[in-house]
Amino acid sequence: MMKRILCLLAALAIGFVFSAAAEEAAEPVTAAELGALLDHVLAEALTAAPLNDPAEESAQDEDGTCFWYENARIYADSTELTADTPVNALVFESLEGPIFRGTGMDTRVEDLLAAYPQDNYDLSGTREEAVLYLREGAEGGFLYGRILRDGQRITAVEYGEVQPVWDQFRCVAVTYSMQNGLVNSIRVEGLNIARDLMDAASMQEMYDELISLADKKDYSAVKSSLIGEALTPFDENDLVFDAFSYTALQPDTLPGSPETELLDNEDGTWLLRCDGDGYEAVFLCDANGENATILSFSILDEEMEGPRRVRIGDQFNEDFNRFRNGENEMAEDMTELLYGTEGTAPYGIASYDPSEMNLRYVTETADGLQVELLLKYEYNILTEIIIHTV
Repeated sequence: MMKRILCLLAALAIGFVFSAAAEEAAEPVTAAELGALLDHVLAEALTAAPLNDPAEESAQDEDGTCFWYENARIYADSTELTADTPVNALVFESLEGPIFRGTGMDTRVEDLLAAYPQDNYDLSGTREEAVLYLREGAEGGFLYGRILRDGQRITAVEYGEVQPVWDQFRCVAVTYSMQNGLVNSIRVEGLNIARDLMDAASMQEMYDELISLADKKDYSAVKSSLIGEALTPFDENDLVFDAFSYTALQPDTLPGSPETELLDNEDGTWLLRCDGDGYEAVFLCDANGENATILSFSILDEEMEGPRRVRIGDQFNEDFNRFRNGENEMAEDMTELLYGTEGTAPYGIASYDPSEMNLRYVTETADGLQVELLLKYEYNILTEIIIHTV
């Protein structure tokens, strides 16, 4: 089915990576575990020559001297690499297959999170970050996991251990950089005890920041699933989004100072168009621009979120997997009735035609108002978000 091609594209492309840790109770990552990864990578590296010349100036950066191997980059404070050379960081960007805990390049974010503890399943936090877990460690240290994100788009996932070293502390961590929901880089740092120490005050500051973040409930992840029938239809609750409540919108409640234009509808009614910062709203009104009723609201800004936090720039499968689907098959005209009965709210329809790819969801409010969410895509990327009264 076209739907399967579009919505499981990432899975088909990478073949999925399943780890045993996802099937059992995953344990927090430790400095010892990351140290064992370093030992393995270093042992392999010492059997071959680096692809670059570590003595050249181009091999130097803030992480130290780069030793570039086919499967990894090793950063050290020396231009010679031996079994005893202190290593500052490891970076993986192109290795195929599992690298650590069954995860590697192109691992889906869902599979990555499943390979580690998860104490915050809805990813509550701020729009920029959230704590996944925070556990007490040995001798005053701690273990943690957190994500960095831009709204629903996770940009990095970090797991680490802060442990005491003499009268100081060090943080050893693995960070997964993400792009389009897939791992595209893995970095391990904090490996060099002589280089990466912090005092007790800095350790406490880091811990306090994580504690504070763990208490944040400002923002959370929208439920998403590859099993469409496990999801709910677009409904009246979805009409409240970002700073807006669609059915209650009035010209004087719009944010900012939108430019307005009163238009004769040539049927005895008038339209009031409001062009704001990142949005356009159209109201049905009288000749004075009063007694307004919302007709449509269009999101134009990439930072503004619509129902179920859809955003300009989303990929088709991201949005598809947030709403109910799977009740029917694709028709010959490349459309699919995702749920319900067309023409009788609630229902959803997908058009897979590349020339007019879109998702349409219609709901009916308790007051009998029918509202449609229309999502338009070009080359699989969301370009228009329109909420309008049917």
